Amino acid sequence: MISLFRKYLTSWFALGLLGLVLVAFAVTGVGNTSFGSSLSSGGVASVGGQAISETRLLAEFDRTMRRARQQDPKLDPRAAARQGAVGEVYEQLIATTALERFGAVNGVAISDRAVDGEIASVDAFRVNGHFDQATYKRLLADQRLSARDLRDGLHGDLVRKQVVTPVIAAAKVPRGIAEPYAALLLERRTGGVAVVTASAMPAPPAPTAVQLSAFYAANGARYTVPERRSFRYALIDRDRLAAGVSMTDAEVRKYYDANQETYGGAEQRRLAQAVLPDEAKAAALTAAVKSGKSFAAAAAAAEFAAADIDIGQQTKAKFAAATSPQVADAAFAVRAGGITAPVKSAFGWHVVETVAIIPAKARSLAEARPEIVAKLRSDRADQLLSDTVGKIEDALSSRISFAAVAKQYTLTVVAVPAVTRTGTNPADPAYTAPPATVPVIAKAFEADPADGAALLQLAKGQFAVLELGDIIPPAPVPLAKVRDAVVAAWASDYRLRAAKAVADTVSAETTKGMPFAAVLAAHKLAPPSPLTGRRIDLAQQTQVPPPLQAFLVLGAGRSRVIPAGTEGYWVVHVDSVAPGDVTTAPQLVDSARAQFSQSAPDEIGAAFAQAVEADLGVKRNTAALAAATARLTGSTPVK
Repeated sequence: MISLFRKYLTSWFALGLLGLVLVAFAVTGVGNTSFGSSLSSGGVASVGGQAISETRLLAEFDRTMRRARQQDPKLDPRAAARQGAVGEVYEQLIATTALERFGAVNGVAISDRAVDGEIASVDAFRVNGHFDQATYKRLLADQRLSARDLRDGLHGDLVRKQVVTPVIAAAKVPRGIAEPYAALLLERRTGGVAVVTASAMPAPPAPTAVQLSAFYAANGARYTVPERRSFRYALIDRDRLAAGVSMTDAEVRKYYDANQETYGGAEQRRLAQAVLPDEAKAAALTAAVKSGKSFAAAAAAAEFAAADIDIGQQTKAKFAAATSPQVADAAFAVRAGGITAPVKSAFGWHVVETVAIIPAKARSLAEARPEIVAKLRSDRADQLLSDTVGKIEDALSSRISFAAVAKQYTLTVVAVPAVTRTGTNPADPAYTAPPATVPVIAKAFEADPADGAALLQLAKGQFAVLELGDIIPPAPVPLAKVRDAVVAAWASDYRLRAAKAVADTVSAETTKGMPFAAVLAAHKLAPPSPLTGRRIDLAQQTQVPPPLQAFLVLGAGRSRVIPAGTEGYWVVHVDSVAPGDVTTAPQLVDSARAQFSQSAPDEIGAAFAQAVEADLGVKRNTAALAAATARLTGSTPVK
């Protein structure tokens, strides 16, 4: 779990340099912060006199967790907190705050216009390549961020970028570090591998009762029936609910009439737009167009690229949502080929050209009916599912029985016998759980018997009302019932241990200098299979077999025993190792340097951040951190 969580604590060096600003919500401290130490009033840390509040820490943990849960909905915030995730966010906040504070102390200034540029360049805020105000507002709401939060976060990103970039930009890996690695890839090895099979070992004598009992006790898990649970459930499925939804002609007509902009047709215009920081510059661009320049040429003179000004086809309502009603009114008032006078909005001064006018084209009710019916059916199904789920949750909370709920909502009840977590039924080996039951089994084993009947979500649009029945704890199968299987397993284990002893002997003798083939022959084993090759020859393989892994790391004249599962053991031996000559492959050294250079900026950046922390001074309030963690885990902090 904690490894998945760490994926979302991505390197803030890379984030700043690549401009992945929206992702940085998970790792940067957005929101207002107070200056001056406040550890005595509940801060979790102080960096150079700037406090990090518990509120900020918990908010960052929540944002990071929500991003992680988009990838894995099963990720449990409490479990992640218990495994140290709060501490991970805590240290990340200290590091980022230190760099921002270092920038402030050393005069790094970021203008509001630079922040505006970052907002406009965030891909998530763009539709068809252009900044979209409605999308911007929606994503801020999804992230639980205010516009001020976003600007503060981006300001911090830009400060860190200004501070860190000069430090890591020149990070280079010396050739002397890459050459030994390249030589290691080129060294040539020779040797062999042999297998000592358990089946080739002599059959053991019959086990005594004591030996058999001891083996049975030592391998109790093999002969234990795991926990089994019986339960019954009833599915609530959106698709099934949708099948029963119908619309009247009056409802279709009402929706059609209420959405005339979509179905009745709305004029569209192909627009070009330049947004300038002040009225004087906007007026200059307007004057240039009126003097004979094309809008594109005038915008280019104001340092706008062609892609920056082309905002495509827009309806008036859509353009007003992306800019302002005043800008849209002006743009839709001019003729084709005309431009507006400068119009002010929250983004600056707009000058808009109407490139072309696309007249409205209405669709008849008959033409639009299939689309409207599908939309209304989908909306009705969503609402019906939401209402049904809500009512059932209320009923179960009121302790209404499973049977009563199933009857009231005409749900089909499915009874499942006592099965294991994998869906098998030891009492009936022929039983196979139906496909629809498989996800419910997993939920049944997560359920707490004390909770009674519960409503659980299985997938998008699918829920189940679940009621547990009997819970049968794990139980060992009596030795008398599995004696034959235990005897067979004991014999296999005996032979496997014998094979291990022979393999160890072969390894020891060859390591002492005896020829590998001769040692194998002396033990009446098959000759070795030859091995030869270089590490570089296996570099592209995703999975290297264990014997080859050992072959590539052993020294000359050395041997190693590798388990071969239940079949026996491999013995790997290296006869010789010829050093690699990097002069024959200079490009390999360059490749190794490039590979090392990918991680060098992060390592140098991290070292720089540590130095910054030491220079500014960091005070960690471990008691406050423990208290914050306890709040998230629901436990009591140790005093």
